[in-house]
Amino acid sequence: MRKTAFSASVATLLLATGMAVPAMAQTTPTEGAVTLGDVVVTAQRREQSLQDVPIAVTAFNAETLERTAATGIQDVAGKAPGVTLTQFNIGEPQIFIRGVGTTSDSAASDPSIGVSIDEVSIGRAGASSMAFLDVERVEILRGPQGTLYGRNASGGALNVYTKKPRFENSAQLTGRLGSFDERGVEAVLNRQLGEDTAGRLALRWNQNDGYAKNVPTGRGLEGGEQFGLRAQVLHNAGDWSFLGGVDYSKDDMQGHARVPVLASSTPPAFATLVNNLRAGLSVRQSFSSADNYQKRENWGLTGRAQWSGAEHFDVISLTSYRDNDYSWRDNLGGLPFPGFPLSVDDRASEAAKQFSQEFRLTSKSGSSIDWVAGVYMFREEVERSERFVVQTALPIAPPSFGGDTTFNQDATNSSYAVFGQATIPFANIWELTAGARWTHDEREVHQVALDNENGANAPPGIPLGPTGSPYNVTADATFEEPTWKLALAVEPIDNMRFYVSYDRGYKAGAFPSAAQTGAQATKPLRSELLDNYEIGAKTTLAGGRLRLNAAAFMLDYTDLQVYELLGLTLVTSNAEAEVRGFEVETALAVNHNVTIGGSYTQLDAEYTSNAVSGALALPYKGNKLPRSPESQFTLYADGQWDAFGGTLSARADYQWTNDFYFDPSNAPEVLVPSYGLISAFASWEAPSGLKVSVYGKNLGDEEYQQHIIKNASIGFSVFGAPRSFGVAVSKTF
Repeated sequence: MRKTAFSASVATLLLATGMAVPAMAQTTPTEGAVTLGDVVVTAQRREQSLQDVPIAVTAFNAETLERTAATGIQDVAGKAPGVTLTQFNIGEPQIFIRGVGTTSDSAASDPSIGVSIDEVSIGRAGASSMAFLDVERVEILRGPQGTLYGRNASGGALNVYTKKPRFENSAQLTGRLGSFDERGVEAVLNRQLGEDTAGRLALRWNQNDGYAKNVPTGRGLEGGEQFGLRAQVLHNAGDWSFLGGVDYSKDDMQGHARVPVLASSTPPAFATLVNNLRAGLSVRQSFSSADNYQKRENWGLTGRAQWSGAEHFDVISLTSYRDNDYSWRDNLGGLPFPGFPLSVDDRASEAAKQFSQEFRLTSKSGSSIDWVAGVYMFREEVERSERFVVQTALPIAPPSFGGDTTFNQDATNSSYAVFGQATIPFANIWELTAGARWTHDEREVHQVALDNENGANAPPGIPLGPTGSPYNVTADATFEEPTWKLALAVEPIDNMRFYVSYDRGYKAGAFPSAAQTGAQATKPLRSELLDNYEIGAKTTLAGGRLRLNAAAFMLDYTDLQVYELLGLTLVTSNAEAEVRGFEVETALAVNHNVTIGGSYTQLDAEYTSNAVSGALALPYKGNKLPRSPESQFTLYADGQWDAFGGTLSARADYQWTNDFYFDPSNAPEVLVPSYGLISAFASWEAPSGLKVSVYGKNLGDEEYQQHIIKNASIGFSVFGAPRSFGVAVSKTF
């Protein structure tokens, strides 16, 4: 089956690239040159053509974001090679790139994929999954970014850049309606406030009733209300430029509709019980509590100052403060108790504050050697609490094993770094990039495990008991590592660039959350180290009509931080792993109006060692890394024409993901079957600035799993949204 899917995906991609090339002969000189537009990115902290950067990068500009109806990172992640994104809840998005990612929710840990907004690194995953608001560009960098991005980019980086104030007076207002009673409003106001000053205000409100239902009450799940606002002011004063911004967002969302999915390993008695309880129900009808919720409130301040008065370099200061609060409640089984002999009511809340300061020196544009150097400081304070109210019955466990337990964490995480990188051209066609970073991380944590029944029903309730016991402990640790980047690029023929690179990535050690004992709570996991060896090509062919980029890579992981839920106990450990693979991205300008393209990824990601967690040996060796499909591909067609006195635009996308395991156990119940998603968009814009857009997502009405928690050899899953449609009407002034 996998060979068939592999062959089909390669054949489809070839049709989208090579087979379309003969159409070039149909272009006539009178039409002018047919070329792809240049893509400008800032992956190396300066503006460069995508084709000049010796990094595997995928960029989505504002036009592409609009035409894919992207409202958040979940809408673009799956369209980049080697990227998967799943979401436990609104505060815990889980991004994996080339098999590298994390599912840790500990207050004393870092994500493996660095996420930044306007160059500000976001410390907590929950503060990064906000809705897109007036976004200029999204860049996804694959492979370790240990030099310029640092400690929490061992697997890659996802960078969001918002639109900046312009020296003009303009405005845009958009109204939106869609499936599940979706309604929304978006507005952007840009004003020139003086000869050297401009301001920009953007806001977004959206609400829907949810695409799933709670069975007993009929109340909606998987919907809710979102609001976001951003204001920025830009001021130029001679050699100085100042940009200040404030943003705020609030999410008041319904809870998950979790449902059980049976596997070959599910005991027959449980399978019969689940089938009887769910007879006649769809995957988007759940017994999850109607009282489930997901809430988040997020705000931040950012100040960017740049001085260009020196002869050979610019000075940049980037200062930011961010505040993120979220809470959620989830029924992890989605089945009624005692009809099913286990009920887990999981409730969590987190408050995080972060401050960061970065100073950079960058070479002037056009310098013979492009370089950047800087220092970085980061500090965050995180208070996290998670409560489990568990009810059990035989045959899963005696009623006494249920209970009411709470895990509290109060953590302070600090990081300091100094870094530099230079790109040196030589011998006309060669270019050497060398960079290094030294990072020092500090963690302090206070961890408390409470039996809320105060021992009245010993042992303490699951997941603390029966092997664990309450504790109140403190711990601290420091970690430091050098990271580096070496890349050699050559362009023997114009627009055909090849590179080899060696990158070291690092993620600091972490203290686990929901530990079973005080000893486990005070013993940190070791730091992750990742070596990435890569060879790639960035080519622009056929007179600028065809872009074909490719990369082959090997990732060697030392002390990968691993998290697995065994029963209701979180097991943490370090293991070794290796990833091999290749990626291809392509785009072809068929004519002046139509562009087609796609991407393909092949991954072989597996553990190369077992892992040890206390006295427990975890048989991971030879298992596939979680969230690492063996193959993925995307295809798209994008067009724009003059029609009916205005501009007609259209786009269609298809993304296919091979099956993958959700956690390191590779158990049958955590296997996500392969799936494909189809989306489409069309708009017509009048010269007056009036635009009408229609779009559809998951047009094939695919049933695909977004998250899985395993227990009793059953995968308790959350399914993605079914087929949906929307219409938007906007006016630009």
